[in-house]
Amino acid sequence: MAEKNMHGSIFKKLREEREYKLKDVAGDVISTRTLIRFESDETSISIATFEKLLENLDINYLDYLTFYYDNTDNETTEFANRLQKLLQSGSSSKLVNECKIELKKKDIEFSKRLTILIYLNNILWKEDKELFEENRRIIKDRIDSQDKLGFDEIYGLFILIYSATKADYSVEYIERIIEDCFKNIPVRNYLSKYMSAVYCDLLKVAISFLVRAGYYELAEKKCKETLKLYNENPLLLNRAAFSKEIVAILASLYLLQNKEEGVILANKILKYEDIVAEITGDPYYRQVRDVTYEAYCKANKTGLDIEF
Repeated sequence: MAEKNMHGSIFKKLREEREYKLKDVAGDVISTRTLIRFESDETSISIATFEKLLENLDINYLDYLTFYYDNTDNETTEFANRLQKLLQSGSSSKLVNECKIELKKKDIEFSKRLTILIYLNNILWKEDKELFEENRRIIKDRIDSQDKLGFDEIYGLFILIYSATKADYSVEYIERIIEDCFKNIPVRNYLSKYMSAVYCDLLKVAISFLVRAGYYELAEKKCKETLKLYNENPLLLNRAAFSKEIVAILASLYLLQNKEEGVILANKILKYEDIVAEITGDPYYRQVRDVTYEAYCKANKTGLDIEF
């Protein structure tokens, strides 16, 4: 389930804090002996089995994840906080030095590698490419080696594809990612509700990659398939927001192809973002609206004005 397979020991800590006995949690899901081995991090169990154990423990998966990260990710959080302070102070070189020191250590946790990737993407650092490209390669290799992606791996793939160029991934690879998203987005149970939302984010950047790489026909097809999938899954978290993001991609796609439908969709997206900005009064949403407008104007090949 995660690097170093610590879910068992964290689960044990949570069970003991809630004063549940082994036999009560194991129930008819697994044997008490198997649960003991799992809590000792000696064996792994399927997500379906784990979800049933959480039900016996009377806790939902989201609350469990909060407990898990509160008890395992302190070191990574402290590291990320240091980088955030350096970013806010404008000390890019010091931020990079922190990352270089960390990358030269042995057995770096995957979450720290992701943190480094995120911050270096934020500052668009172009030097020390060999060291940082090695970090990117390790992240990609870790993701590609997994039969089933966890939250960290999905997020890592999101970051990689978000910042990728056409040369970084083949269209066949991106298509496989999209098909994997399609399989995992349908909401089947409590756990899949949250995993579905994560896969929606990954799907969005994968389709955006197709647009950037010039695979317009394929991107349009995947956008329409995505909207159909969303319509068929009313239990999907933030379904309206995810649908709007795909429509926004379609708008860009049509503008790039000199299609008037792009102007119509762009105007609708911008009107929506303008309403949100005005109602909330939040400068962030005004910035989102303005950035979206500039991006649409840049992509617009129709000769028609974009007005909202």
